[in-house]
Amino acid sequence: MPDSAELAAQILRRYGHEVVIAATGEDGLILANKYRPDLIVYDYWLPDIDARSFLTRLRAMAGLEHTPVLACTATPASAIQPGLGADGFSGLLHKPYRLSSFMEAVDAQLG
Repeated sequence: MPDSAELAAQILRRYGHEVVIAATGEDGLILANKYRPDLIVYDYWLPDIDARSFLTRLRAMAGLEHTPVLACTATPASAIQPGLGADGFSGLLHKPYRLSSFMEAVDAQLG
């Protein structure tokens, strides 16, 4: 069974999106700077860098200040929700999620 990042990538590719996967937050920052994505789907609890630090560093990169970041997590919203707007998350999606919920959240971010 693929991990959640690979599963999300498969879904997005099936719907015609180009996808690059990063295994860590640090790799994600490098790839974001290289590829300039239209959307970042971020696992809120990556082990190497916390989500708020990731966003702070992402927002400091020229051209990525307004890139939407959809956070995915199994953590209850009450533990995360207060920081969403201030930290720059565009949205929050709870795991496990349904395909329709995932694509609705992605489509909402991409406009």
